[in-house]
Amino acid sequence: MRTVGAAVVAGIVAWGVTPAAAAPPRIRALPWPPAVLPQTPPLAPPTSGVLPLSPLFLGRLDNRERIVVGMDDAGKPHSIRVLQRIVIKRLGDYVFAVPAPVRSVTPGPGAESVPGQRENQILWEGFSPGRRVLAALADLRVRESVGALPVEVRVEPGEVRTTVTVRNMTGADVTSFTANPEPLSLAKALDQLRRAISRNVSAEGLNVGVYGKTTPAQLRIAAPMQVTGAAQVEGAPNGVVRFSGLLDGLRRTELRVVLRGRPSKVEVRVTPAPVADRLAPRGTRTWVTALRRHQLGDGRRLLARAITAELTYARKRQYDTFLASPEQSGPNSGTYVYRTTAPARATAAPEGGAGTDHTVGWIALAVVLAAALPAGAVIWAHS
Repeated sequence: MRTVGAAVVAGIVAWGVTPAAAAPPRIRALPWPPAVLPQTPPLAPPTSGVLPLSPLFLGRLDNRERIVVGMDDAGKPHSIRVLQRIVIKRLGDYVFAVPAPVRSVTPGPGAESVPGQRENQILWEGFSPGRRVLAALADLRVRESVGALPVEVRVEPGEVRTTVTVRNMTGADVTSFTANPEPLSLAKALDQLRRAISRNVSAEGLNVGVYGKTTPAQLRIAAPMQVTGAAQVEGAPNGVVRFSGLLDGLRRTELRVVLRGRPSKVEVRVTPAPVADRLAPRGTRTWVTALRRHQLGDGRRLLARAITAELTYARKRQYDTFLASPEQSGPNSGTYVYRTTAPARATAAPEGGAGTDHTVGWIALAVVLAAALPAGAVIWAHS
């Protein structure tokens, strides 16, 4: 341990900061994504009601979502439907709500429980014997949901050619800072961030020590989106024109495809792309080791890179959950499918409506479960 400590101190001295000569660093958190990034996604209707009993869930769950966007011939969304599949992997009771501007909800494929519904909420309650699949197929109100979609699709027909444009809409201007960081805390934060990205979980508790003043800075952050698509066009090979591209939302924001003729159908599949590991240290596996080897480099620039990576990863994770997961920090994934379809006739609640309310049933459930809820339950509330 003395050898390691001496090596780290030597790295700090070589970095230009001598602990004896400098004032002690102040601890500063990296910009907290919920505070600096847009609040959606996931969707969070402001009128969501309060559950008649305290929410609880068991942790250790997976959340997968498939968001299907029905478009008219110009690319304007007229329907948004989400298949959310939550797998609980622990034994015990669960009670929670998923906020959503929901028109109607039905059990999805493989569902082992029936979802409830009240104004702007999908409701789940029951008992997990160790593994339980909760699948809900939700029809959302378009006007309140469309602004949280990751891309915009435009189909612009001409006399001879049609242009299909897919534009990344995830960009946001955020407030950040620059500073002279304490090297060991920066190295540890970098390693912690890289571990979170590799495990597909939230990066939490990222703190660094800083010397002197911090300077406010503005950043442009976007979630990278992988786009693949197909257009059915008469006269094309096999009648289909395929296209694909990575839209990082910064250097490349649009994918434009020119078709000969008018397509009879357009389908675009969009998935949040993995955030590239541009923080890997050279010649070693961790930044702490790089510090011991005097290979940390320019600390101010490295801190800026860490903040950019942290916020880009957090923005990407927002689009993994178009509907909220009860465990936002855990593994989540989302796939968005845009396709031209004929608008369906409205059979559910009108736009802005409340849908079905099962409050009476939930109050009765509260009475039944009040004495049975486990004392050590993990409480969750979506903010």
